[in-house]
Order: sequence, then C-alpha cells, then structure tokens
Amino acid sequence: MTEPFTSIVYDPIFLKHDQPGHPENAKRLESIITGLIEKDLFEKVVKKKNRQAVTEEITICHSQDYVEYVKEYCKNGGSYLDPDTYSNKFSYLSAATAVGSSIELTKAVIKGEVKNGFALLRPPGHHALANKSMGFCLFGNIAIAAKVALTLPGINKVAIVDFDVHHGNGTQALVGDDTSILFISTHQYPYYPGTGGIREIGHFESEGTVVNIPLPAGVGDEGFKIVYEKVIIPSIERFNPDLILVSAGYDAHWDDPLANLNLSLNGYDWVSRKLIKVAEEICSSKIIFFLEGGYNLKVLSNGVANTIRALLGIDYIEDPTGRSNQPEPDLKYLSDELIKIHKL
Repeated sequence: MTEPFTSIVYDPIFLKHDQPGHPENAKRLESIITGLIEKDLFEKVVKKKNRQAVTEEITICHSQDYVEYVKEYCKNGGSYLDPDTYSNKFSYLSAATAVGSSIELTKAVIKGEVKNGFALLRPPGHHALANKSMGFCLFGNIAIAAKVALTLPGINKVAIVDFDVHHGNGTQALVGDDTSILFISTHQYPYYPGTGGIREIGHFESEGTVVNIPLPAGVGDEGFKIVYEKVIIPSIERFNPDLILVSAGYDAHWDDPLANLNLSLNGYDWVSRKLIKVAEEICSSKIIFFLEGGYNLKVLSNGVANTIRALLGIDYIEDPTGRSNQPEPDLKYLSDELIKIHKL
C-alpha cells in the first residue's frame, strides 16, 4: 500500500484474561473479532505487532509496588483484585500486552506508518488508578499511551475523549495534572464510579484541561449531538492537539445491561465520525480508539465494526437494534453551564 492505512492491535492473550459470568469476559472481544471477519473488515485493516510492555513503561502511570503486586498476584493464580476486578494467571500478561501494544500503535500513527487505528484491548483501562485496580481495569492503557506520545517528535499536546458510559476516573487521575493533555468525558451521572462532576476541571496550572460532561439518565443521540457540537468539538479545536485518543466504550447504548443512557448505534457512528473529522482538520488524521466498555455483545460488535468503517473511510453503517423510543431530557441548562464554565 502506498497510502497510510487503518491498523488494529489484537492479541489472543487478551482472551486468556477471562471469567465466564462476569460482564467483562472474553466473549466481548471474541464477538468483535468474529464480527469484523464476517463483515469483511478484518482483512481490510493492518495488524500491528503486539508486545508486552516492560515494567518501566507501565510505571509511567502506575507505582512500582502496584505493578509488582499485580504481576506476583497473577503468577500465583490471581483472584479478585478489588470487588469488581478479577484476575487469573494470564491477567498480568494480558494487561501488560495491552499497554505495550497500545504504545506500538500510538508510535505507528505518530510516525505516519499508519493513518489511524483501533486498539482492541482487554482488560480495559480507564478506571485503573496509580496504585490500584478498579472497575474491571488493571492498567491505564490510554493514559500511558498519551504520556508516551508526548515524548515523541511533533507531539506537544494530546486530547483524550472518553465516551464510555462510566466516568474515566482513572484516566483523569493519571493525566489530569498534565497541561499538555486535554481530558474530556461524557458519562451517566450520578453513576459508577461517582466522579466526573461538572466542576471537576483540573487544578492550578492544569485548570481547564479537564472537561467533564455529567449526563442524566436517558440522554441519547440528540443530547450527544448537542454536547459534541457545543462543548466537545469547540474544546478540542481550542486546545489544538497533535493527536486524539478515544476511550471507546459502547455501554452508553440504550440496550446495554449496565447503564441507562440512550445512544443508538447510529448515534455512536455520528460521534465517531465527528471525532475522526476533527482529527482530519486539526492533527493530520492522527486518531486512535481504545476499547473500554460495552456489554451487549451484538451492540458491541456492530459498534466497533461501524467505527472501523469510519476509520477506513467507508460510508456505511449497520444498526440492527434501532433507536430507543424513550424521550430525552432537555440538556440546554447543562450545555449552557459547560459553555460558561469553560468559556467556550
């Protein structure tokens, strides 16, 4: 190929981190890969080489003691690291490979070896804190990738957009004090993990580089369009990043079992294409999606496939589940307040 192309990272080790019956299990990624193959998309993307991150890379965002603890805990067979987050003997290798592969994909996009990408990772990462696991997450994949990106030539600022239904509290905690990183999160609120209030905007020098958009239950396609057009896209344009990273959780869908937002697959496609378009305009199309949540397998598989079509420039979408018939709450007050707080 002479033109830059779309790449994914995926490794079978991600399926070894598994606990049947737990919402975050190997079937999630299996359904995604099967869907990409069935839709003739798997052969259209380039698979980047995967590798396990070394400890020094993981400790960019996590404490040495925590990394060593997870490694030893999993070596001894694993169990629950916290009330929500399981592990087994493969979990450290899976999580370390998720970090290492994220770094490799990020470097490839920055160097222009590929145009854009999607990191199909497990375990997810946006709840992981510096010294503990949380919410199904072991290591902060996207936060580490952002920090690594800032060490590379031509990357002075990175924007992270999180559209998972849960607030990316771990990502915010790991990057929120870095003035070179803009963190934006849309999430159902109040809801797990209970963070992400509208007044959480960063501290001291980094004030304003955190944009939290706490959405009430029931917000769907129209509400997301309002906050993207009035708040998110203007925030990205003002920050003018050299790279955009996206925490892609498909659990804001109306038929997801763990939450109560009302986004449809068409709505998700609109959001993805909006972010890809702003990346084209601002940072030479340098955008990477990182898999986070999503627990309805049909929705998850189709959602990822639609996003990969958008990355490939394919103007086609599948939405077999349709839209919710529930009325949406009025977001005028929220959008007006966000515009005021962030001076947009």
